[in-house]
Amino acid sequence: MTRMPTFAACLLALCLPLAAAAPRTLRVVGDNNYPPYLFIGPDGKPQGYAVDAWKLWEKKTGIKVELTATSWADAQHRLQSRQADVIDMIFRTPERAARLDFTRPFATVETAIYADRELTGIADASGLRGFVVGVQRGDACVERLHRAGVSSTRAYTSYADIIGAARSGDIRIFCMDRSPAEYYLYRLHAQDEFVKAFDFYGDRFRRGVRKGDAATLALVEQGMAKITPQERQQLQDKWMGQRVDLTGYASIFKTAASVLALVGIVLLAWIYSLRRAVRKRTRDLRFLAHYDPLTRLPNRHLLLDRINHALAQPGIALSVLLVNLDNFKRINDRFGHPLADQLLQQVAERLKALADPIDTVARLGGDDFVLTLRSSDVSQVTALAEQARQAIAAVLVLEGEEVFLSASVGASLYPHDGENGVVLLKNADTAMSRAKQSGRNIISFYRASLSAQASHFVTMGASIRRAMQRGEFELFYQPQHCLRSSRMQGVEALLRWRRDGELVLPAEFIPCAEELGLIEELGEWVMKTACRQLADWRARGAPALRMAVNLSARQLTSPGLVSAVESALAQARLPGDLLELEITESALVGSEAEISATLEAIRALGVRIAIDDFGTGYSSLAYLRHLPVTVIKIDKSFLDGAPEDPAAAEVIGAIVAMGHALNLTVVAEGVESAPQAAFLEEIGCDLAQGWFYSRAVAPEQIAKAL
Repeated sequence: MTRMPTFAACLLALCLPLAAAAPRTLRVVGDNNYPPYLFIGPDGKPQGYAVDAWKLWEKKTGIKVELTATSWADAQHRLQSRQADVIDMIFRTPERAARLDFTRPFATVETAIYADRELTGIADASGLRGFVVGVQRGDACVERLHRAGVSSTRAYTSYADIIGAARSGDIRIFCMDRSPAEYYLYRLHAQDEFVKAFDFYGDRFRRGVRKGDAATLALVEQGMAKITPQERQQLQDKWMGQRVDLTGYASIFKTAASVLALVGIVLLAWIYSLRRAVRKRTRDLRFLAHYDPLTRLPNRHLLLDRINHALAQPGIALSVLLVNLDNFKRINDRFGHPLADQLLQQVAERLKALADPIDTVARLGGDDFVLTLRSSDVSQVTALAEQARQAIAAVLVLEGEEVFLSASVGASLYPHDGENGVVLLKNADTAMSRAKQSGRNIISFYRASLSAQASHFVTMGASIRRAMQRGEFELFYQPQHCLRSSRMQGVEALLRWRRDGELVLPAEFIPCAEELGLIEELGEWVMKTACRQLADWRARGAPALRMAVNLSARQLTSPGLVSAVESALAQARLPGDLLELEITESALVGSEAEISATLEAIRALGVRIAIDDFGTGYSSLAYLRHLPVTVIKIDKSFLDGAPEDPAAAEVIGAIVAMGHALNLTVVAEGVESAPQAAFLEEIGCDLAQGWFYSRAVAPEQIAKAL
């Protein structure tokens, strides 16, 4: 009885490589709306370069090919879900390289940005901010736009759907490969409605297989290598257009060319110079119509166009901030207009450097600048206004002399302060004038009640900076107990602010620190202090403990996070497995590839990764399988009513069971009673923390408990 499974397993192991080496059928998928490579013909069947190429491959290898032409998003789904073996006509990107292996390239493709003919002033990716860009679902264009700082996109199933949406006014700009763009614009009689704004990028087509499927990759490459150069040229001529053979007419053309050469050269030179002059003048006029010539920022006309376009989108939140330099007339009088213009250019560059959270930076004229933000949250708007003031307040240099400026900022919020760009600008100007009258160098909202909130926010920010300088922050620690042994197994570091002898809880100052960009410095201090404290306990003979430290969403996206973790461990001389970083579920919402790469780098240091408040955000246990998570912490809200409430008890039991199925440690937060602790121990929960065990206490009390 014990030998049969072993024999069957060996037989299966021998058979599988043989089956993989010689498949009876190769399943290929591709985009069904990509002429001339692959598209649906009038008879409803796939046709194009790819169809004929795979027929040749089938003939050369003797292996049957099932070619499925479907939507691009469905094609990628079929490959990942193992409904297909090969995907054709795909670009290699860093995100895709994590999931796929690729063949050698076989064609070069150009991708461009197309815009409504009436929309001018878009010359590069920076001009796309503030617009919704149409893309095909699953297209590499999405990743390229995100890397260029353009996050506002709208996905459609096919290229024809994109052009249809553009014609109906749903979008005004779209990103598309040039070959299908020319085909569909002509076919849909839309070539006069849209123009190519600029060439975005070029890339090369490849064929892809699932990561690690080396056998299929080699099979595809070997079959394609058997197609002769003559056969490839025939495919090229058939679908991309045949070259005209002019050999028989060479003598006639030569004679005609010699007769017309001199006249033609002179005429072409004249036409070329004339067209260059016309194009340059046209570009200059278009630029002046939409941009400020001094700072090269959008002018009032383009700003209003972008604002009104944004407001046309459903559910939009928008704020307009008007920034005016205080006492700029003195700069003009002191240095003269040419140097004052240089100062305006420096200010423009500093405001553009804030472009991550900003849709548009514009100059209205004089010393008036405008920032727009896709938010109407008072704290976010105040944080941006404060960053603008701080950027302008940094020392400027004119002719070797240091110049110090301040700025007054007025803000209006859609829809309460205006329903179109003109009214929002007017009310932002009114708020800015009020800031001037109140003493300059402050932030004022159109509604006075919001100005009071902004003033409190800015004051709190200044207090946090002073507290960091004075060392007013300290850490308390809440124990985590093992439910099986009842021993303290770890602690969670919790930040407190001792201001004027009283403790300020994190809920009162952490949101402000995050919005004002102070959380990275504060978080790094917490991590280093917690690691030093753990090292001190260990040096005094305490048993092995694990230190849990909270990370904010902003810290998770900080490029210096991994080095900060490494530095904290090195300074405290701690092994990585004694540190645990806690991340809330909301911090996981974003680019999975970027978050995963950061967490993988931290995990490589041995540090454990915990998901805090699990069950209250947007993640799921299935999603966590793709991240290097080691711990989940059940949110306190799930324990309310447990164990008496059967529904609550069932949910907690399911989370614990699924967490263990994924080899995750499960921690319960907010344990407040003995029945709750007993219930958690019964269902197999690993650790627990809460007031039943201990509140967050000073480090000396933890030392006594140890």
